[in-house]
Amino acid sequence: MKVVSKQDFYKIFPQKFLRKLKESLVPFGQINKKEILDNLYNEIVTYTYHPQSPREYIVFNKHNFVARIVPTFTAKDYCLYYFATKILEDEIAENRVEGTYGGWRLGNKIRLIEEAEELFIEQYVINSFNPGQWIKYWTEFQRKAWLYSRQYKYMLMFDIANFYDSINLELLKRKIYLVAPKSKHFYIELLFHFLFNWNKILEGYSQKTIGIPQDEIGDSSRLLANFYLQDYDQKMKKLCEQNSVQYLRFADDQILYGNNPQILRKLLFEASKELFKIGLSINSSKVKEFNRETFNVYWTFEMFEMLRSGKIESVNKAIRQFISLKEKGIEFREYSVLKKILNFPLLRKIDPNLKYRLFSIFLDKTFLSDITYWHWNKMYRLFPEETKHELLKNLDELVDEVHFNSFHYNLIKFYDKNSIAYNKDRLNNRINSLKIF
Repeated sequence: MKVVSKQDFYKIFPQKFLRKLKESLVPFGQINKKEILDNLYNEIVTYTYHPQSPREYIVFNKHNFVARIVPTFTAKDYCLYYFATKILEDEIAENRVEGTYGGWRLGNKIRLIEEAEELFIEQYVINSFNPGQWIKYWTEFQRKAWLYSRQYKYMLMFDIANFYDSINLELLKRKIYLVAPKSKHFYIELLFHFLFNWNKILEGYSQKTIGIPQDEIGDSSRLLANFYLQDYDQKMKKLCEQNSVQYLRFADDQILYGNNPQILRKLLFEASKELFKIGLSINSSKVKEFNRETFNVYWTFEMFEMLRSGKIESVNKAIRQFISLKEKGIEFREYSVLKKILNFPLLRKIDPNLKYRLFSIFLDKTFLSDITYWHWNKMYRLFPEETKHELLKNLDELVDEVHFNSFHYNLIKFYDKNSIAYNKDRLNNRINSLKIF
């Protein structure tokens, strides 16, 4: 076995890599890049590396108050995970099936998320290494979703239940061995040493066999998860072509387009069988059937187009449409639209009647508890003093009402970024009371 030289090892990590780590919701404190990488390299070449337990488990509201638990690792473990995946990306980022998105390369140019684009990305990813890539591929996915909705009469949308948590590690390892040259076998073992052992606080001395972490900082798990679905994608693509159906996937979200709803249901059944073979299953509560009209309403293509125009008249029209759909109880991507509206630079200039109604929706506690410090920043700068006071009041009340500690970590960031005085002991005590371990 020959490990890359120390000089080449350092080149794997761009200058902004450790700055990226500082975006963690759980602060690292001081980070010494040279010390971390020196220690990691020495441990790798002397076979003494072993992952530490996560610093914390960040709990997000996944959907309908169900928890999504995301570990936040030490800086050294983040570096190891990125290093091993980066070495193997030539093999695991290739052979993408047309119409599937999620397997793009990690890349060396790591960009910090800038405020102008974070709002768009944040709906789909936690601190991606490459937010520009997320924008590029999500935009292409949405473009195709819209284009196919013009070509077919019916759509069936579904996703995978507990996707990351259900990936079979031994099967994933075998899949990587099949595509990687012998010269990279050492890095496969190194990668899986991390994946088998990162959660000893739960697994004890047994190796972890199921599930990859939803890493807070980067894209390593995204790349591995997408690779895990490649064989499934090929089978689904073939089945869809045989039935004159179009297949589209972004991460675990999948859409089938066709002109016969019975055929779409048949293919959903086939998808269930193929996913079962790799230890996965479809989230039955998230299966949705649409015709062309209801699909376009749900995806709010027209509304997003109006918001993207940047014109006051179009934005007013989009907001009226948003309020109308909400009042009628029609299901659509409500929070996605709200976040997009928040990003409109001239929001203060919209119709005053609409502004009043919109601000009351923004201040809804359920919505406030489900967004991040960045969105609160936008509101805080946008709102007049009276409404700003109500925002702070609602956020303060949510400290004791919300059980997801991601809210509290975001709130600390919001207070600090805006130099707002707050009771640090109260917030820290609340975070401690919500700890998993």
